[in-house]
Amino acid sequence: MSQQLELLTENPSQWTTVSFITPEIQKKEIKPFVVLAIKELEGNPDSRLKSLMNTDKFAAVRAVVRHFARTRSATKEAWGHEDVVTFLEGLRFSPECVSELASLVCVDKIYENIPTHLRVKPGLAGLQWKVDISLSQSNIQSENASSQRCKEILRRDTHVILILKLTDGQTNVYRLSINKFHELRFAVASALKSLIVLEKRKCMRKD
Repeated sequence: MSQQLELLTENPSQWTTVSFITPEIQKKEIKPFVVLAIKELEGNPDSRLKSLMNTDKFAAVRAVVRHFARTRSATKEAWGHEDVVTFLEGLRFSPECVSELASLVCVDKIYENIPTHLRVKPGLAGLQWKVDISLSQSNIQSENASSQRCKEILRRDTHVILILKLTDGQTNVYRLSINKFHELRFAVASALKSLIVLEKRKCMRKD
C-alpha cells in the first residue's frame, strides 16, 4: 500500500454512512457537487445550497472533497490517480462516478483558495488549566458541613477548567468534574499510546 493510500484510508469507520449513499449518486451530479463543496470550503457558499434537493448525496461528496483537501497537506506530492481511484472504489461509487471524481480531486488547483486551517485539522497551540472550588465552598458553607461531609462535597463539586487554544485561533473552554477529568487523562494517555504505534507506520516515517 502506498503512503497516499494509507493516509486516505487511515480511518475507515468514518465512511460507513457515506458508503450507503454513494451508489445512488450519478455521474452528472459529481461536478456540480464538487464545485459547491469547494466554494463552501473557501468560505463563499453558493446560494444554490439553500435550495439543494439531494442533500444526502451532496453531503457524501462534500465529505470526500473535504477529506482530500485536508489530507492533501500531509503528502508532498499531487494525488496519485490510481490511489484516488482505489479509495473511491472502496466507498462504493459507481465506475463512472469514480472516473469523474478522481479527475477533479487530482487537480491541485482546486485546493489553492481553501484556508489552511480547513485543509489541516487545527492542532493544540496552548493549554491552561485551573481548579475551581467556588461551588464546593459555597455548598459547604450553606450546609455548615462536618469534616467528613466537606470531603464528599469537595470531591463532588470541585471542577477543573481547561482552556485550549488551537492553531486556527479558536479558544475552547471546558469545565470538568474530577471524575470526568480523570476520564480525560485516561483518554489522552490512550491516544499517546496510539501515536507511538502510528509513528512506526510507514506513512509516518520521514524520507
